[in-house]
Amino acid sequence: MDEMSEITESGFRVTVPKETSFRFCDCPAYQRLSGLCLKEMDIGWWDKGTSRLLLIELKGEEVWREFDKSKVAAHEHMLTALKGKLTDTLLMLVAVWIETGVGKELSKSLPALVRQYPGDGKLGFVFLVDTPASRSPMLTAVKDDMNKELEGRMRLFGVRRVAIVNLAVAQDIGIPVERQA
Repeated sequence: MDEMSEITESGFRVTVPKETSFRFCDCPAYQRLSGLCLKEMDIGWWDKGTSRLLLIELKGEEVWREFDKSKVAAHEHMLTALKGKLTDTLLMLVAVWIETGVGKELSKSLPALVRQYPGDGKLGFVFLVDTPASRSPMLTAVKDDMNKELEGRMRLFGVRRVAIVNLAVAQDIGIPVERQA
C-alpha cells in the first residue's frame, strides 16, 4: 500500500500518494522565488489511474465574501488570481521540463513521474471552490471566462478546459477530497 500525504487547506482535506504528489510551496527552489510575485497551485499529483498530471487549487467559502461586496470586482479578482496561479504553475513545470537552472532545482523536489512533459492532453487543472448551490451560477461565469481567456495557453499543452468545480463535482471526477472535519 502506498504511503499517503494528507493536505489540509481552505476547509478541505486531500489525500494523495506521497510518491506521486508534490506541493511547490514545499520546494526550497520555489520558496526562494515566492516573494517575487510567483504563485503556485496547492497540490500537484500524478494520477496513476488516468495517467495525468493534475494541478489542484483549493479555495474556501471566504472567496464568496468578496462577491457580496462587489460581484463585478470579485469576479475580476477571482479570475485574475486563478489565471495567475495556473500560469505561474505552468511556467514552473515548463522550467522543470526544459531543465533551466531553476527548473533543475525545482525538479529535485518533484516526483520522478512529473519531471518530464507528460504529453498533450495529460495535464489537468482543477480549481475546487467551496460553493453553496445558490452561488453556482457565479462560479459557472468565472469558469467560462477563465476558459475563454486561457484557451490559447491550454491548447499549447493539449488541455481542453480548466475545471472550476464544487466539492461534489471534484469527488465525482476522482479528486480524493473531503470536507475537513
